[in-house]
Amino acid sequence: MSKTSTIFIIDDDPMMQNMLKDHLSAMSNFTIHTFATGEEALASGQLVPDIVFLDYNLDSKIANAMDGIDVLREIKAKYPTTEVVMLSGQDKIEVAVDTMKYGAFDYIVKGESAFYRAEKTVFNLFKLAQLKRNAGMYKVLTITFGVAFLIMIIVVVILISKGMISDHVGWF
Repeated sequence: MSKTSTIFIIDDDPMMQNMLKDHLSAMSNFTIHTFATGEEALASGQLVPDIVFLDYNLDSKIANAMDGIDVLREIKAKYPTTEVVMLSGQDKIEVAVDTMKYGAFDYIVKGESAFYRAEKTVFNLFKLAQLKRNAGMYKVLTITFGVAFLIMIIVVVILISKGMISDHVGWF
């Protein structure tokens, strides 16, 4: 991407925040913001994240805080193009399916491979964005070629109807 990508890390565990921030910072020159609650991230105003790493159990330390699914819904409503990656200590397929149902791009179980998976997910998101750009370009080229071909056919039909083009070769 040409601009510096903005990444939000929303997790109520400061150690997880810092470790993920350090790992992602080592990958590239991202602008990374960390938040302990979903409410803080949603109130950040002018910042529109490209990618959000969101903890599933945000309400573990603050009883009335929004949980990860509520924050996911708000993010997708406010920023539909922002990709959200859910983080959780739960290795349950039901939880992963539930997050995907509400628009999460990926679900990463916290553990020894979580940072590697986060890195791969960021790579996959950039690859997906590039594929979408290429698909858009190919769509425009295909439509342009189709319109040009249609114009050529119309011109040939008009020239044939006016007798400027004949199906008899002139040298016979």
